[in-house]
Amino acid sequence: MAHANPWLTGQTTGSPARLNLFCFSYAGGGGSVFRNWAEELGPDIAVLRVQLPGRENRIREAPFPSIETLIPVLTDGLLAAVDRPFAFYGHSLGAKIGFEVARELRRRGAAQPCHFFVGACQAPHLAWTQSQMHGLEEPQFIEQIQQRYGGVPRQILEDSELRALLIPTLRADIKLMETYAYRPEPRLDCGLTAFGGVSDRTVSPSMLEAWKDQTGGGFRLQMVAGDHFFLNTARPALLKAISEELGIGIYAETPGL
Repeated sequence: MAHANPWLTGQTTGSPARLNLFCFSYAGGGGSVFRNWAEELGPDIAVLRVQLPGRENRIREAPFPSIETLIPVLTDGLLAAVDRPFAFYGHSLGAKIGFEVARELRRRGAAQPCHFFVGACQAPHLAWTQSQMHGLEEPQFIEQIQQRYGGVPRQILEDSELRALLIPTLRADIKLMETYAYRPEPRLDCGLTAFGGVSDRTVSPSMLEAWKDQTGGGFRLQMVAGDHFFLNTARPALLKAISEELGIGIYAETPGL
């Protein structure tokens, strides 16, 4: 009997899909962020929701201290699922993690994504110019999160037990983002689409446009309605764009792959 892969939730085995879409969440989020995507994209796309330690069904596991230490272990966990064409979608922190996984796969001589979708994330080679907040005391940490990104639900802010459960994971993820060290390598071969929210207070269109320097394939920038978390509020528009780019899924008008 096959053991479940702790790094993936969703359609992990036995799917008749033509393509795997690996989804990497934003800081503090888990695989459930993408729980409705499989149904909305249709059976030709298997949505594989990447699950990092320290959240949801892995809440008791310690988060990784850096992206550098995370990537080799995470890549090990994903290798078995790159046995068919696949693409990546990464949101905010998840975009940098997905980017580094793609480069690690290339270093290992493994298959590469056919397309890379990034959302609400500045290009990895751009300098991080904001003050670091992962070491702040909890009240100041939460205040800075809300000012820059928003998105912390009121029920968490008002419930001390929920804060004690979830804030450490969010803090650890913010540390991953703030301590990320970009190292130059050749551009990815796959095409790249960068999505941004028109009301995002933190990630500007120019920060997204800079992703074009990381691909040797085609590049497209698409702005959608919403703030940093537009994947929750503008999901239909986002999934339509992904489906159309891949040429498969319920939104695609022409056959792909």
